Amino acid sequence: MRLEAAGAQDLEEVADLHLEAFPGFFLSSLGKGFLMELYSGFLSHPSGIFIVARQRGRIRGFAAGTTEPAKFFRELRRQRVAAFLVKALPAVVRNPLPVCRKLLYAARYRGEVPTRVSTGALLSSIGIAKTAMGTGVASALISAFEKEVLKRGMASVYLTTDVHDNARVNAFYAKHGYEILDRFQQSGRRDMYRYRKNLTESGSQSESSS
Repeated sequence: MRLEAAGAQDLEEVADLHLEAFPGFFLSSLGKGFLMELYSGFLSHPSGIFIVARQRGRIRGFAAGTTEPAKFFRELRRQRVAAFLVKALPAVVRNPLPVCRKLLYAARYRGEVPTRVSTGALLSSIGIAKTAMGTGVASALISAFEKEVLKRGMASVYLTTDVHDNARVNAFYAKHGYEILDRFQQSGRRDMYRYRKNLTESGSQSESSS
């Protein structure tokens, strides 16, 4: 397995992998084109961190995030709003009310920055191919992401994930040294945990397999 920075040539494969890893999620419902536009933002923004795990020429997992969440999402909307709306149009036509409601929420999204933490990198998404589950790909990706965050002078990483029906993922983050900061409701209905890891205390030691 080889870990490396993602490139523009990887966007389609990453979007396909996202659809496989997150079936039924809101972003997946917006389609492959929307996802490619989103992940291209992590490639082009100076604060973006976008890493892929490649094995035998195929991407088996990816991790994407930013060291400046509020700025990243603000500029992403400003620069790509027209492209996002075009790519989301088929989903809007299929299911107008729920999709429009969530798009309005997305328009206000700032990265769910923790109020008790002044700075921190956001691990926005980590996706693993089903056939690569349990092979250590996820552990290798989160470790690589943390090392890149440290390299850029940041001391912590935070992320959000679902509370319910998500035991395996929550156990994964706990095993890798992430602690629950708080619990909140996203869009007023979805219960979420917000996790944080202090990299200077842990030394970014995410070495156990998943």
